Order: sequence, then structure tokens, then C-alpha cells
Amino acid sequence: MIFNAEDIAFKQNQGIVYVDGDEFNGSLYWLYPNSLDTLKVRSYSKGLKNGEWRKYYPTGVLKEKRYFKMGKKEGEHIGYFMNGDTQFIYHLKNDVYEGNSKAWTQNGTLIRDQNYKNGFEEGAQKVWYDNGKIKANYIKKNGRRYGLLGTKNCVNVYDETI
Repeated sequence: MIFNAEDIAFKQNQGIVYVDGDEFNGSLYWLYPNSLDTLKVRSYSKGLKNGEWRKYYPTGVLKEKRYFKMGKKEGEHIGYFMNGDTQFIYHLKNDVYEGNSKAWTQNGTLIRDQNYKNGFEEGAQKVWYDNGKIKANYIKKNGRRYGLLGTKNCVNVYDETI
């Protein structure tokens, strides 16, 4: 069952959603203020985040799609710019990053291409500035990093502005 979140009295306590004192099973949707346009849709099972969650721009274009399995992030999470182009793609398993994660600028430039295993960086890691210049390019193997780590003169380049 799907309900307008403004039409039912739900409460959240320690990550569990309740309606009338019972763990909620179903979906809730929210509308943009003074509009009939959908802002977001969230699904729950036994009060926990479960299934697909969607968020929309005021124009109705899909902004992001995320998945949960009994309260934990799971599967492919995708974000979109207002023009429909992909902003990010993350893969998660049991609430931690697993596999490849990528992010792009609004003009389509890839700015992040990283790999994870059990929530930790593993394998090739590449990060670029918005202008396309390389920020970091290294391999993470057995807990050690090899390559361009994104630091310069012992100062992390993430703290600098270009």
C-alpha cells in the first residue's frame, strides 16, 4: 500500500518507522509544497528501509534511485542531473561500498572512478578535478596505496582550491 506521508501519522525511532505504534509496511510519498508533483517515494518493510527509493526534481525528472534491504543500502544507487544525464553510480552491499563507483560533472566529465571491496578501497582509484586534470591515480592493494595519491608537499590537494 502507498500513502501520502502528510495523510498518516508516522513516527521514526532508531531507524524504524511506526504507524499507530506498529512497524510500517508499505510506501510513503511526499509532494512538493503547493503542488501535486512527487518529491520522493520511500518503501518500508517491518519499519525498515526496504526496496526502491526515488527522489524527483520539481519538473518530474528522476533525481536519484536507491535500494535498501531491511534497513541497509544495497545494490546500485544512481543520481541524475536535471537534464537526465547520470551524476553518480554507486554499488553497495550490506550498507557498504562494493564494486565500482563513478561520478560525473554536469557537463559529462568523469571526475571519480573508484573500486571497493567490503567497504574499503581496493584496486584502481582515479579522481579528477572538474577541469579534467588528474587529482589522484593510484592502486590500493592489500591495504597499501601505490601511485599518485593526490598529495603535494605533504599537503592534501583536497584542501587546496584550483
